[in-house]
Amino acid sequence: MKDTNLTSAQIKEISSSQTTNIELSLTHIDNIENYNFLLIIRSETSRYTKITIYPIKKQKIVKLTLRGLKKIEEFSRVFSKRLQEYGIIHSTGLVMIDGLLFIECYLNLSLNEEKYKDLIFFLDKNKKNIKDIQIMEIS
Repeated sequence: MKDTNLTSAQIKEISSSQTTNIELSLTHIDNIENYNFLLIIRSETSRYTKITIYPIKKQKIVKLTLRGLKKIEEFSRVFSKRLQEYGIIHSTGLVMIDGLLFIECYLNLSLNEEKYKDLIFFLDKNKKNIKDIQIMEIS
């Protein structure tokens, strides 16, 4: 199986000019002055690169990658509803690669928060339905 990262991301500080080095104006975003950072998510294929930008308040967030999901019908409804409790900023949705279901979520959560421990407990309880779990802090 080739690289199965569906997306890559980085967090950049918002400058006072409210523009990025790619000449992207942020003035259209409501209350942009309430945010200090931008989460920049890149999705690439051999034909295109898609960039999605979210204003965020935290310098660090969690990227959760689930590979090889099983029991998809009922499990996905219950599981996704529970993940919403951790503040989903962005999700790839379910993606099939080489016969396996994948999902990536960026959560408004950092590794040192108390709620992160709850996420780990929740994922451990559901390990039988997931072939591989990867958690990465994005900063």
